[in-house]
Amino acid sequence: MFLFLITDASSGLDLGINGLPYPLPIHPNLVHFTVGLFVLAIFFDVFGFLYPLERPIMKLIHIKPDRAAFFDLGWWNLLAVAIVTFFTVAAGFFEMLLADPPPSVLSPWGLPAFETMYLHGVGGVFSLMIIVLLTIWRGFQRYQWRRKETVQVEWRYVVVSLIAIVFITVQAEMGAQLAGTFGIHNTAARLIRQQITEAELASAPKKTRTVSEAIAYSTPNLPQPKFYRQGQTLYFGIDDVMDLPQDTDWETLLSRLNQKKWSADQFKLSITEENKAIITLDDQPLLITTQLSLANNWLYRLQKALV
Repeated sequence: MFLFLITDASSGLDLGINGLPYPLPIHPNLVHFTVGLFVLAIFFDVFGFLYPLERPIMKLIHIKPDRAAFFDLGWWNLLAVAIVTFFTVAAGFFEMLLADPPPSVLSPWGLPAFETMYLHGVGGVFSLMIIVLLTIWRGFQRYQWRRKETVQVEWRYVVVSLIAIVFITVQAEMGAQLAGTFGIHNTAARLIRQQITEAELASAPKKTRTVSEAIAYSTPNLPQPKFYRQGQTLYFGIDDVMDLPQDTDWETLLSRLNQKKWSADQFKLSITEENKAIITLDDQPLLITTQLSLANNWLYRLQKALV
């Protein structure tokens, strides 16, 4: 309900170059509170739980901390993260609705952008549930089950909490991949991925979109990436499209491809009477080969790059 209220209230706002109605993404900033406070909370409880083992080290460096203070810090940090994470997850889902995941880029784990975003979203809900349940468990230990005991947490809680840190670490890595690898709501990363210079960005026409338009029609809010050559390989942004023969007329090919923003259906394949396969762009010859299977592969890769 909270997410729907945010979306409805902001549906008329214009989106910026980062695809959001505000300059800086909210979710990544709140995530640092969620992760940082949660790790601190668990570590303070672990320090308190293992206090007897730490005492010789503390004597050596002349520190005499109060064991109860560790548990106090653990509890209040955990309570704070349980509250903050509701806003973290809500902001994450709102910004996910406005995301424009690139279709042809893979993460270091070999996952496409959409699958990574989906897993990150589902994992975010599970992270919230884990944190809330741990907070309830921790509260019962503090105020009911172990309120008269020196050690405020039991070993089962410590083990489960450490496992939760591992899970949230995986979550954080997927979030970093969304921002860094895929450039979602990360203007700098996306400009690098699409090989767009600052001057080109400044001079590019910018189409104003509202939040409601972005949710209904997911379209890129950045200039179109360029086709370019490295060796005999054709690239689109940072994505390699295909390898081409040595006799390819690269100057003409790149000039045609970068002439304007094309759609995938403007690339077509035809066979001549001389049994040559011709890929046409906007009904004009672009690539010619005598190998039909090679032409089919070229056509598929060109169309895929623009989808």
